[in-house]
Amino acid sequence: MNTSAMIATQQALIDKGAEYLGDLIAWSINAETRLSETTLKLAAEQVNLDFSYLPEIPNKLSAFKNARTKTQTQLSNHNLLIRQISNNGLLVYGFVLENKNEKDKKLRYNQLASYSFDKSNETTNWNREDWSQENESLIDMARTTFDKWYRWSQEITSKEIRAMLTEFVKKAGVPFRKRGGTYFVARSYRLELTAFRELLPLIHRENNIRWMPIAGIGDMDIIARQSLEKEVQSMSHYLDELLDPQKVSETKGSTLKNQLKVYREVEDKTKMLSELLQFRSDALTDKLAKLRQRCLNVLDEIATTPVVESPEDSLPQVEEIISEPEETNSIETSLAETTDENPDNLFDLGF
Repeated sequence: MNTSAMIATQQALIDKGAEYLGDLIAWSINAETRLSETTLKLAAEQVNLDFSYLPEIPNKLSAFKNARTKTQTQLSNHNLLIRQISNNGLLVYGFVLENKNEKDKKLRYNQLASYSFDKSNETTNWNREDWSQENESLIDMARTTFDKWYRWSQEITSKEIRAMLTEFVKKAGVPFRKRGGTYFVARSYRLELTAFRELLPLIHRENNIRWMPIAGIGDMDIIARQSLEKEVQSMSHYLDELLDPQKVSETKGSTLKNQLKVYREVEDKTKMLSELLQFRSDALTDKLAKLRQRCLNVLDEIATTPVVESPEDSLPQVEEIISEPEETNSIETSLAETTDENPDNLFDLGF
């Protein structure tokens, strides 16, 4: 398939008066993409991309913890240990030098410094406790290494950039392949798409979005409707499994609330595409309404059913609820990016 020829053909049809419907897009993100929040915002400002589309910045507390792990690994050959001292308001790590005495067969420890993270204002404080010249170089190396990994752990990577694009296409279009990789984006999002296309190579020269304009001919309405129907069918199957009376789920209520959000997203997408491509979406809308009502009914039952639980049982449930959204979003899998595409075959829809 000659992608360049297809793009030229579609553009020629639009130039001759065919209705412009939107774009097929595919992206490629280099695995070495890494930049700071400041750099990303400057790039987004340069291409006029609304900051609301930017990915969530890595958490500073998590970055501090990750820096501890990375530093410990890198300095393990120097007999330097990093041990947690406190985690009450302040997360405090102690940098401890381990000395082995072969003669008396004992280990002795000397705390060289401590590094703390204040959770209330996300500030850090380094405190050197050993001022001997003997350990000065090791202490400097420890702090330099920790600070390097702390900055590194706060940077935005290819993972966050992919997630940013995935969130965009979930809002602006539909996947054209079961496994993702190629998406149709409605024409109303052309400005945002242009900004994304200009942004990616700014943050890494090998990043890109390829797109192909789609003229209002052929069976675009059928293809879009089929894609939406697959999403609805997938959500219906998932709901059947979740509400199976043979299965017990302690997080059913939380899961159903997350599913309601997904249904609303698909309803909005169905309305947008049906108006754009001029196809009737009554059947799809009705199925979504029934799925949503089914969720609401079960949530009402849960709310009116008294539940007795012991304090010991409550902690595991909280942990499971926090992790549940990753499993419940049935659309996410369909939007996963494929990375092994042939550049000349990006828009092969597989029909």
